[in-house]
Amino acid sequence: MQNAAVESEVIREKIEWVEIWQPDSDQAPLTIPRVLLIGDSITLGYGSIVEPLLAGQASISRLATSRFIADPVFRDELSLVLRRTQFAVIHFNNGLHGFDNSESQYAEHLSRTLDEIGKMQPSAKLILVTSTPKRDPANRQAFHSHAERIQLRNQILCVAAAERGLPVNDLHALVLDHPEYYVPDAIHFNEAGRKAQAAAVAQVIQAML
Repeated sequence: MQNAAVESEVIREKIEWVEIWQPDSDQAPLTIPRVLLIGDSITLGYGSIVEPLLAGQASISRLATSRFIADPVFRDELSLVLRRTQFAVIHFNNGLHGFDNSESQYAEHLSRTLDEIGKMQPSAKLILVTSTPKRDPANRQAFHSHAERIQLRNQILCVAAAERGLPVNDLHALVLDHPEYYVPDAIHFNEAGRKAQAAAVAQVIQAML
């Protein structure tokens, strides 16, 4: 009954999706560490570029999903990936979906999710990642109406990181002054934007390996 109550509190988007990508699945154990990128379509955009940047140093897996962090299905997806594979580094973001849900839900379930990751992957080094800004599709020099809420979620994430002594990869700051990085939908990134993010992601992961 409790799970049903929690599920009824979550407002879902019209279409929900997930992609799980795990290379080198036929090799166990690997001679290089496994790294997991958790995020959404932004992670999908830079994830495939991170792989060659860290070739020979790490095997880069991805869990990309539209699920808001308070959705029990998100935790199911997370558990599916974490319970079978040991990761050396986990690069975690969730914040650009679920805007019909509140920031208090975000804060509560971010803390719960970080606890669960710690229990399931106690030896993994965890990096928290800020969400990138949305811009106005009609004028990419301006920001979307969600901009303040994205910043608030990023602040919640940074507080959680400070409380837990975790590093933050600030991709929001990286692209904030670069409207030229965006494609016309003003959410996703062109090749230059994806490469800039991938370089920052690879650098912070290298430092943790």
